[in-house]
Amino acid sequence: MQSFRIITPQIGEPFSIGRKPDNSLVLDNPMVSRYHAVIENADGQWILKNLSQNSVTQVNGSDTAERPLEDGDVILIGPLQLRATLKGGRLQLLLMESAEHDLVQTKLLHEKWESLDDLHMDIPEGVSARTQAGSAEIRFNEKLVNMHGKATKLLQLKEGQTVRLPSCTFHYSMQQLTCKNLPLGFDVEVSNLDVFAGKKQILSGINFKLPAGEILAIIGRSGQGKSTLLRLLQGKLKKGENSSVRIGGLDYRNEEIRKHIAFLEQDLELRRDLTVKETLMDGGRTGMSVEDFKKNATGRLEKFGELFGLSERMQNPVKTLSGGECRRAALAHELMGNPGLIVLDEPLSGLDPYNSKILCTHLKQLAFLGHTVILTTHSYEALEIANKVLVLHQGEQAFYGSPEEAYRFFESDDPEKILANLNDETATQWKTLFNSRAIPTAHSSEAVNGTNHATEDTAPCYFPKVKHPPVLFYKMGLTAKQWFRDKGKFLTLLLQPLVIGFLFSQIFSELSSLWIVAFALILCANWLALSLSIREIVQEKEILQAEFRKGIAILPTLIAKATIPTLVAFLQTIVVYAFIHFRISAHVSISSLLLSIAVMVIPPVAVGLTVSTFAKNQGQANAMLPLLIIPQVALAGALVPLDQMLPLGRTLSYVIWSRYNQTNLLNLFLERNDPIENVISALAIAVCFYIVVVIKLNYSKKAK
Repeated sequence: MQSFRIITPQIGEPFSIGRKPDNSLVLDNPMVSRYHAVIENADGQWILKNLSQNSVTQVNGSDTAERPLEDGDVILIGPLQLRATLKGGRLQLLLMESAEHDLVQTKLLHEKWESLDDLHMDIPEGVSARTQAGSAEIRFNEKLVNMHGKATKLLQLKEGQTVRLPSCTFHYSMQQLTCKNLPLGFDVEVSNLDVFAGKKQILSGINFKLPAGEILAIIGRSGQGKSTLLRLLQGKLKKGENSSVRIGGLDYRNEEIRKHIAFLEQDLELRRDLTVKETLMDGGRTGMSVEDFKKNATGRLEKFGELFGLSERMQNPVKTLSGGECRRAALAHELMGNPGLIVLDEPLSGLDPYNSKILCTHLKQLAFLGHTVILTTHSYEALEIANKVLVLHQGEQAFYGSPEEAYRFFESDDPEKILANLNDETATQWKTLFNSRAIPTAHSSEAVNGTNHATEDTAPCYFPKVKHPPVLFYKMGLTAKQWFRDKGKFLTLLLQPLVIGFLFSQIFSELSSLWIVAFALILCANWLALSLSIREIVQEKEILQAEFRKGIAILPTLIAKATIPTLVAFLQTIVVYAFIHFRISAHVSISSLLLSIAVMVIPPVAVGLTVSTFAKNQGQANAMLPLLIIPQVALAGALVPLDQMLPLGRTLSYVIWSRYNQTNLLNLFLERNDPIENVISALAIAVCFYIVVVIKLNYSKKAK
């Protein structure tokens, strides 16, 4: 996992950079001078002075002896890069702790296993290698999975063969194993892309190649297909048969590559009752392995809090944040898992100019750290930070290139006039130039190391198999926090059984039919269980799909989602029964009663979660409540005895759990033996619905 440092020079104190330990920033690299450079604040400006005669000191690629720093400047100290960010007159320096992305090291292999830790490369810890029968064997402590999901701890490389991991490549030749660091981000290559929604074609003939670690801004008027392209990358839409979309050299639908992609919607999906700290730690549990989480989660939390200006807001609930802070918190949440590609839909929408500038600064910082960023935007602020611009017009590509090329092509230095000058004629003109290669889609940054680059692109890909921290009890605690921090919901949970119980106590007495009492209690349990569970999944469907895509187990998550509604409905039903217990003549065993109440609430919770899984929104889920309650009323056998129903009604009653609840509870009230089949049948119905939910959730996480 890539690591970085944030350094904040103090106003009034010289900030020295060099190799000697008495510098303010010590860079332990032989290409850095002992006293390499100094940054001082003078007259409100931060001035960089070069102190080295022989080593490299550059700002934005140009040699410098002395110059004022501006927001976004990239400072090169020897081979190491720092990015300067100016906020309110204060300077912040961002340093990659493993900044030498093109570092290549070679190790001579022998027949005995030897550790590769001494290479100090971006490879997993504890890797060892040896040569055996003319091939190299590389052994890992943790399992790797290939692009087809097959796991292994041992890679074998024949003479001249290369394999690729997310962070590096291994190449074996003449008993030497060569390891080369790769950029953190993924390159994205789109060829002849057609996108369909059903039978309707929305995008046609899109072509571009975005190098790793760069920012692509997709612009165009409303309704031209910007969000459609992002939905395609999310796997929500289908591409044409002859289209190709490759991320990091793999098809974008590959399950392993999708685990390393972060999607942020325009309408942010966050658990709003959690604090900022809990939100970021939740992102860590989703994206980090259990060992990585234990070792590094707290450190990454502090760094991202500082990077995104959230350090002072860590204990604040997300729902109290401003729009800009919410977007930064969402970005930090995703970055805890170190994604190679970050995709954002209209991230600047609704933000004022100040917050837009701050967010753009952070996106540029992420690109500096190596992340590849794709965003759609109506804001021209994004053009100032983008490396590439894709213009869409009438569902087709009307321009692709750098912002500078866009200004030249549209004959304007004003970003706002790019879309103003866009029309059918300019779109056709650009496509003609594109087809004749007058405006290339590839730039010099893509041609890395010639033949080696082609070898890396075609090499077999392996990904570390991520074992996430345990989910079940964590998710139960997370759900409980959300429920009980919502004061309105918590108050409702308390009042519901009290009000219903009081009303029942006023209408039932020793003269009441136990048949009717049982029926009323069962309907109450059904209503409580269904109302508690029917929105539980749909209200955070996008969040859950993202978690499942990243490898979070579905079954423990579902059990956790079911546990809290089941437990709360169980307790509420007990409270209701306590009000009527002294009003009726039934004398029941406490253990038998508790079992009967549990069997009352488990099936409706399962059905509520099923509806919540299939519903498109919370309103649609709520609308299903009457359709679920009415069959319980009609077919339970309380209003009309089962033997008096028509054949179809009796047949339908077999799949209605209230039928079995009614018989079970009535037998309990009348102190009769109850066949165990009543309990088993009701629970079996619940299990069937849970199986359907698991199948649906597993299907929904896959790309179309």
